[in-house]
Formats: sequence, C-alpha cells, structure tokens
Amino acid sequence: MTRNLTERQVSVLSYEYNLADGHAYRGWSPQEQAVVDSTPQKFRQVDRRQQDTIEAEYFETFYELAGQTLDTGHFSRFPCFTASAGIEIIANYLRLRGLSVTLIEPCFDNLKDILMRHQVPLEPFPDDLLEADGDELLAFLEQVTTDVLFLVSPNNPTGATAQRANFERIVQFCARTGKTLVLDSCFRFYMPDDQVYDQYKILADADIDCIVIEDTGKTWPTLELKGPFLSVSEGLVADISHINSDFLLHVSPFAIDLVTDFLRTSVQDCRGHIRGVAAQNRRVLHSELVGTFLTPVEREHMSVSWLRIDADVTAREVVEELGRDGIHVLPGNEFYWTDKSVGDSYIRVALMRDPEMFVKAAAQLGETCRRLTKAVAR
Repeated sequence: MTRNLTERQVSVLSYEYNLADGHAYRGWSPQEQAVVDSTPQKFRQVDRRQQDTIEAEYFETFYELAGQTLDTGHFSRFPCFTASAGIEIIANYLRLRGLSVTLIEPCFDNLKDILMRHQVPLEPFPDDLLEADGDELLAFLEQVTTDVLFLVSPNNPTGATAQRANFERIVQFCARTGKTLVLDSCFRFYMPDDQVYDQYKILADADIDCIVIEDTGKTWPTLELKGPFLSVSEGLVADISHINSDFLLHVSPFAIDLVTDFLRTSVQDCRGHIRGVAAQNRRVLHSELVGTFLTPVEREHMSVSWLRIDADVTAREVVEELGRDGIHVLPGNEFYWTDKSVGDSYIRVALMRDPEMFVKAAAQLGETCRRLTKAVAR
C-alpha cells in the first residue's frame, strides 16, 4: 500500500536527520527563547475568558507581520487546530454546495485527498501559471469551467508564487465570472519584502467569495502549538460558521497567546531570523549537491528545496537509498495528483532545521547521491 505524504512524515518523526516534513524544527533565537521561558507564568495567567482579546491581538500581529489589511468588516476569522482541519471544513462546504474545483498542481497530497474524499470534482491548475505571462494565465482561466479556484501561493513544494499583477488577474476573473477563490497562504512569511503586497485589500475591493487559509506551523518552532485560521468573506460566513462549530468549541488561548509572542519576535527583526535559517540551509544543501544528479528548481524564498533528478533513477529509489543512510526526505510522486509518474523526477527536502544538524544531514545526502551517481553511470 502506498503511503501518503503525511504517513511518510509521521514514520520518520523520531529520526535525527528527518528532512521530510515542512514544519519548523529548529532551535530558538534568543528572543524566541525568552518567549519560551515565559510559558509557565503565561500558562497560569491565561484562561478562556480572555479568548476574544487574545485572538484579536493575535490577528492584529499576524496581519501586521504579513503586510495585510485587517478588514474586520469584510472578513471573519475562524481559528482551527491545523490548516488541514481548515481544509476539511472547506471541503464539507464544497460538497454540501455541490461545487467543483480547479486545484493547483503539484501540491501537498492531503489537499487532493480531502477534496476527493468529499467527492468534489477536480481539474488541475498547473502551478507555473502563477508566474506565467498575463495573457497565458488569462487564456487558461477562460477555459476554467469549475466553480472554485483552489490555489496555494507560495506553492508547496515549488515555491511558485502569484505576483501582484497575476493575483489581480485571478481575482478580477473570479469577480467577473462569479467563481469562488480559495487561497492557501501557509508559507507566506518566507516571501521577500519586495514581493509582499496586500492580498486582503485586493480581495475586499473586488468583493468576491473567498477563503484564505493561514498558518504558523511552517514558520515558528512551537512544538505543534500553532495558530491556523480561515479568513472567510462575508457571503460565506454563515455556511462556514455552522460547519466549523461542529469541529471545535474554541482553540487554546494559551497556544494563541504563545504564538502571538513568537510572531512579535519576527515583527521586531522584520522576519530576518526565519528567512535567514532557510537561506543558510539552502546554501549548504546546494553546495553539497554539486557533482550529483540533483538540481534545485525551487524558488529561493521557499522553506523547502524541490530537487529535480537528472538521472535514470526514480524518486522512490533515491528516497529509499537516502533512508538507508539515515536521511529522510519526500518523493515527488504524491505531489502530482493527475499523473504521479511526473513526480518520479523530484524529491523534496525540508530546510527549517537546526543549521548545525543540517550541515551533517546535507553532507550525508550529498555523499549518498554521489555514490548513487556512480552506480547509475555504470
């Protein structure tokens, strides 16, 4: 039985050189360490009677850091335990409304799995269209017959991102055709400053039906205490609210308060630390890949590395060989949901790890691949 990507990640959680999942497993900066040191007092002080205040401060900090407009008139926000739980809520809504979806590809396989489990009809949106010439993007959009566009930007695993002009084209298309936009922005905090623009203002000004999925687990090392939420436009609030209430009463005020403090450390250093770790580990990995059959093809703001296999060997074979040497990464197959064979030529390596550990893991990865390169060449 083929394991999905999450099952693969779970199976290697305890290994030292686990480069499989995209969550943030790295040491704390001095500022983050101070937040951690404050947790005993915080745990004693926080209770659910402060829920509204705590959530309001969290959203204000989140949007400040993201460079987005906090529009409480146009959007309602629904905290959830995980971004995947939020996708489950969305899938319930799509099924109940009988809506079809054009879903980005490649993407993390649980997006496709959750939607298919709810028997939501799917069509693909190639993720290179996010960065395509405007005329090419519009030509594709004009062929879309589904009710909903479900996009991930920056996309996992490639990092492909809708720049402002193309984002506006997508939003204007949805406004003109009455389509709903679902946008997964869980990796947004790795974006360079010059590529950040106010998506929420664009969405509110266009007044389209939309849902934005947000998360913190890919960015800050909080031992899976995180602050995912759905931002839901006014016309969808009633439906999403009723579904959401079946899943949870409320999220932990302690977790939200803690995550807010982590976000504040990144406000103070303008996201310097979180982006610095990804950049440092990317440089180390790319250096170790010299002389191997692996070629980096991800956008360099992303917190994972997407590597193309330029040899007569499959992703599964590479992953198995690396696993025998203690290095655990993901094969590309399951990211391609219309034709998994396309993913035979890719693997994904997570970068948000302790730099000291990553140096050792990357060195072993490079050594294994150089050995495999010689074996393939025989």
